[in-house]
Amino acid sequence: MAGRDEPGSGIVSARWTIGHVRGVPVYIGPSLLVLAALFTWWLGRDFLQRPAFADDPTTAWLTAAITTVLFLGGVFLHEVGHAVASLDRNVEVRSISLFLLGGVTESVGEPRTARDEIVIVGVGPLISLVTAAVFGLLVRALPDFSVPELVAGLLAWMNCAMAIFNLVPGYPLDGGRLLRAVLWLATGARYRATRIAAGVGQVFAVTLIVGAALSLIDLSSMDLPRSVRIAAGLLSALGLWGGLIGFFLLRSSIDAYRAAQLRERLGRTRVRDFMGSVPPTLPPDVNLDELVVRLQQRPSILWPVGRPLLGGVKLEDLDRVPRRDWSSTAVTDVVDRDVFVDAETPMDEALDRLSVARDGMLIVVRHGEPVGLLTPSLVADVAT
Repeated sequence: MAGRDEPGSGIVSARWTIGHVRGVPVYIGPSLLVLAALFTWWLGRDFLQRPAFADDPTTAWLTAAITTVLFLGGVFLHEVGHAVASLDRNVEVRSISLFLLGGVTESVGEPRTARDEIVIVGVGPLISLVTAAVFGLLVRALPDFSVPELVAGLLAWMNCAMAIFNLVPGYPLDGGRLLRAVLWLATGARYRATRIAAGVGQVFAVTLIVGAALSLIDLSSMDLPRSVRIAAGLLSALGLWGGLIGFFLLRSSIDAYRAAQLRERLGRTRVRDFMGSVPPTLPPDVNLDELVVRLQQRPSILWPVGRPLLGGVKLEDLDRVPRRDWSSTAVTDVVDRDVFVDAETPMDEALDRLSVARDGMLIVVRHGEPVGLLTPSLVADVAT
């Protein structure tokens, strides 16, 4: 699942780092153990009924555990596809997380074009389908009715099901994001497309929640028309699991809808409408002994350096230089140079830069001169 969730938020908050992919940390949450246990239990009970495991429950449960690990590997490959495609299109990726509901790739900012989004989102289900095809070919190559053939067949089915489920247009599932990309491509209105896709996602999420409620009811004892019973049976197929997914999707799609509304409104404004006051510009040749006296006046604020502007500096930057070297070190040696945003930049674009800016601050410039400071709190105050 490609997404823009904030790291450490909500259901994926607790997690451990298990590695990196192209510099992107890979996390697993404790809830992934619950998912693994549920899959192992479900598969193990099924395997115990199979002739291949007759009178050998230990092998049945061990095979169930191995099958679960291989399936989670497919989920991981799905998310790696999203991450690599994002990085190749200059979309920063914060992390890949595996948790109770599968996986999510947390990115910062938006793809520049609808076509980029189609590639980024579409590659995940494509990898799942390719994985399913590989296991499907193994089924044909392995001995009939053997344990390896059974495992390969199940993995082919599960990866195919994962791809199909992700293609359902329920934002922020991959299908919902593909719907948004297609609408964006057709209309040229990114945020309107997001609102429509998020609305469809809310309908899908509510459908899953209703299905979970129906799974608790004995429909066979009710006098219902056959068509209604079939529809209710389909809705309740995922059971309480579908309800949990539905609640997650509902929250995410509502957040996406509200964020799109805000960005649509901010797109009609400029950075100059939100900026606050900026400290006096520091000369680039001042040494750190002199600098510390000035920075202590506003230690948590980013100070501009140089005319024309070279960058910004904060009091904590001085910690990178030994105290004995302060008198011989100029501010230009510790300045952070990528901290500018033009005063006429549309505010929705500036939000993406602000989300990855150091300490959430940017110096606002006009014709190379600092004229203000942009922070999330200033945006929140004006936006609301």
